[in-house]
Amino acid sequence: MRPENSIEIKLLEKKCWRDGLVTLRFEKPKTFAFEIGQFVRIGLEDANGNYTGRAYSLASLPTDDYIELLVVAVDNGALSPRLVALEEGDSVILESYLFGQILPKRILGGSTLWLLASGTGLAPFISFIRSPFIWESWSLVVLVHSVRHLEDLAYRTQIETLSKELATYEGSLRRLIYVPVVTQEHSDALHERIPQLIDSGLLEEKAGIKLNAEDSRVILCGNPQMVQDVRQLLKTKGFVAPRRGNPGNLLAEALW
Repeated sequence: MRPENSIEIKLLEKKCWRDGLVTLRFEKPKTFAFEIGQFVRIGLEDANGNYTGRAYSLASLPTDDYIELLVVAVDNGALSPRLVALEEGDSVILESYLFGQILPKRILGGSTLWLLASGTGLAPFISFIRSPFIWESWSLVVLVHSVRHLEDLAYRTQIETLSKELATYEGSLRRLIYVPVVTQEHSDALHERIPQLIDSGLLEEKAGIKLNAEDSRVILCGNPQMVQDVRQLLKTKGFVAPRRGNPGNLLAEALW
């Protein structure tokens, strides 16, 4: 049975990055409000009225007039293959509850914001790099996106375009450094996992920026193993999560 206070929303636009990986843009209810970094739950009912809902990061801004999600079809998944198969005009169920730990306002300070994502963990960072709040808080953002294959680099053109626009805007002190990582296919991108790239120093070398606890703030989102490994590694470098009012410099969210 669908949750109480849920509402049906229609799919406005569908962007296919590759077979099984799509961006879905839905209509946004007038009363729907959220913060960047939050997750939303959406779902579908089957022919028997059985409801299945899952959490997805919001790739859109609170000021956008749509809700944007990045969805990959998981093999034998209960919901994601059905979402990927949606066509414009189809409806899903939007739950009223919002949640999420990777709220940038929790780790203010420093000069550089590092956004480390794997797979569809990129989604919230798409909203981050478009948010005025982020650029008012940090002048330099390093966005690292790790995937298996080149075709999995969703939003690549948009990210590179924004990076170039910031670099060429006269008088701007803002910089967006984009570091794609492709682990299972030969390319000109870095090819090791994010933890190994941090440990070896290759990530800092590629970005041209030091990753240290004094000047950097880090947000992780993606595969639980990546998140766990990076958190353990950064802990040895002095990174800590905010706790009970104590400021921190590291936030993390695993996708499943």
